[in-house]
Amino acid sequence: MDIWNIARVADRLEKADIAIDREATSLARWVWTDILALPLQAELELNSDKQQLLSATFDRLLSGEPVQYIAGYGWFYGLQFQVNPHVLIPRPETEELVEWILADQRASGKKEIQVLDIGTGSGCIAIVLKKKLGDRAQVTAIDISEGALEVARLNSKQLDSQIDFVQRDVISMGLTGLGLFDIVVSNPPYISKEIAGRDIVHRLKFEPEVALYPPGHDPDLFYKMISEHAGNVLKPDGCCYLEINEFRKQEIEGYFNREEWTEPEVRIDMQGMPRMLKTQKKYG
Repeated sequence: MDIWNIARVADRLEKADIAIDREATSLARWVWTDILALPLQAELELNSDKQQLLSATFDRLLSGEPVQYIAGYGWFYGLQFQVNPHVLIPRPETEELVEWILADQRASGKKEIQVLDIGTGSGCIAIVLKKKLGDRAQVTAIDISEGALEVARLNSKQLDSQIDFVQRDVISMGLTGLGLFDIVVSNPPYISKEIAGRDIVHRLKFEPEVALYPPGHDPDLFYKMISEHAGNVLKPDGCCYLEINEFRKQEIEGYFNREEWTEPEVRIDMQGMPRMLKTQKKYG
């Protein structure tokens, strides 16, 4: 008999150079429980349908396709989010940005909070903020991609979070007409193909280019736009929180060296890289 279990899947992943050690074990769990839909501790002979599915999954993983796209979901802040190639896969580093916002809001004691999420993608930032802040938060989430907004709306419905979704090209249209907010948050496109190199571009080839690479060749395009326009939609003392390009920290800080902003605070992520920036509007 040809018996399979999670350990054998992990071994196959390692031999194919798809993953190693703990990563292989974690990936094997995804494949076994979520794609093959088998019990965690099962040891069994796979029927022909399962064998074909396993073989196809190995082929997709070997091509570099993220397991989240194969499974159809990813995890963010303890919640399951539907994902497909219209949206980026949520990253653990972005959870740290969300936690920063939540910690500040717990300390603020505000009874009402208006939030604007620029480039919402799967909706993970907007939805977690709404769920954690509850009824006192009104959240608006915008994205240029209708495909991304369809995914975000689905996640909002499945996770029982009322979000106002808006399709908008913020580079050409700016932020006018959206209202006034206590918080502006964004994890914008910031990768330059020219700077990133082939390895990174290849690794990200399955994720949506519109969410990774700014138009043209300027990796700072969205940071410039936000530094120039976010102050117009923030209330006095409102805050702007950004995930930033770790290799462009000084340049991005410089865009907020304007009279309406406080000196930016930058925090280091779990990988030891400068990843998050916060600044505050000084006046109305």
